[in-house]
Amino acid sequence: MLIDMINLLSIWQFLLVFEIVLFSSYTLIMYMSSKKKEELPDIDNLPTVTLIIPMYNEEKVIKEKIENTAQLDYPHEKLQVVLLDDYSTDKSEKVSLDTIGQTSLNATVVKNEGGKGKARGLNWIFSSINSGITVISDADALLKEDSLLEITKNYVDPEIGGVTGKIIILSDKTRMSKSHEDSYRFYFDIWRQGESNIDSVSVCNGPLMSFRTSILKKIKIDPNAYADDSDMLFKIIGLGYRVIYEQKAIVYERVPLSFKGRTIQKMKRINGLRKVYLNNYRLIGKGGFGKVIYPYALLTHIISPIAVLGLVFLYPAVVFSEPLYGFFLLFFILPKLGGILVSFMVTQFIMNFSFLVPTSGSWEAVEDARYSLDSNDNV
Repeated sequence: MLIDMINLLSIWQFLLVFEIVLFSSYTLIMYMSSKKKEELPDIDNLPTVTLIIPMYNEEKVIKEKIENTAQLDYPHEKLQVVLLDDYSTDKSEKVSLDTIGQTSLNATVVKNEGGKGKARGLNWIFSSINSGITVISDADALLKEDSLLEITKNYVDPEIGGVTGKIIILSDKTRMSKSHEDSYRFYFDIWRQGESNIDSVSVCNGPLMSFRTSILKKIKIDPNAYADDSDMLFKIIGLGYRVIYEQKAIVYERVPLSFKGRTIQKMKRINGLRKVYLNNYRLIGKGGFGKVIYPYALLTHIISPIAVLGLVFLYPAVVFSEPLYGFFLLFFILPKLGGILVSFMVTQFIMNFSFLVPTSGSWEAVEDARYSLDSNDNV
């Protein structure tokens, strides 16, 4: 019995050291790399941009999205807006057309003829786009006025094939989902900026992402990948281009109001992201992305959640044999650190059980994020 307890303690200690080394080393590497970012010069001749807004039953938010787009600081003569209607059954089309008529935008509503689903719709429409840059932004996400200017200036570098923006969460500050997301986003920004400076990001932010149109015409998004944003990311990296993070290109995203909605949303994203990671194993060892960023991404999304699950389930036995280990619980009530640890543990547990939610389908999580903003929201 004593030997078994010693073995359990050794296993628990090993898992704890693994988690600490994994995340602290990656955060340190990315933090040091993130400090190297250089200021880019302003572009004299701005590229033409097509902004695609995928739309499925968005009547609650699409008016606000179009009005937000009309306020962007980008020359309207160089901006084409396409609302890609994916077989909506509500009043999305009517609301869109009415709102477009009240603006000076060069905007159209296009019916998806590529087959139902965002990925199929994008694959279909890419061939008809003629602008230099294609930007994709969710219907429930709002862009900061200068976001397109900040995005496009990165394309002065011919090695850049894509640029993704920074998410700021819109939600009541008192909600737990908001505080957890803010804790995570602090480190997310460090990791993504460091990855960008080394080579390419390992995650693409769907609410605001952009790519060279000429490259998009060479790829096909997996129609069964819920993480269509990261599927595009890996395909473009596979073609030899970099996809980077631009912190000054701000997009505001709503968080689902309920914990259930937020959990379903996270599970679906994780399912899709894991599929993309596992399908692109050929990139391991290739360049800075394949030697550093991609291996860490596999460890943090595939191995780490299992290690955390082991830490939690073995913990009662560890405390029973060594009561001093009970003091680890104090870290969870410390200011700031406690919030980060809780956010981390919740995310890791969600990763372990994400298989319980189908990768596609289920409108519940998306619908839960469709709500009007008011004076209490954090913009």
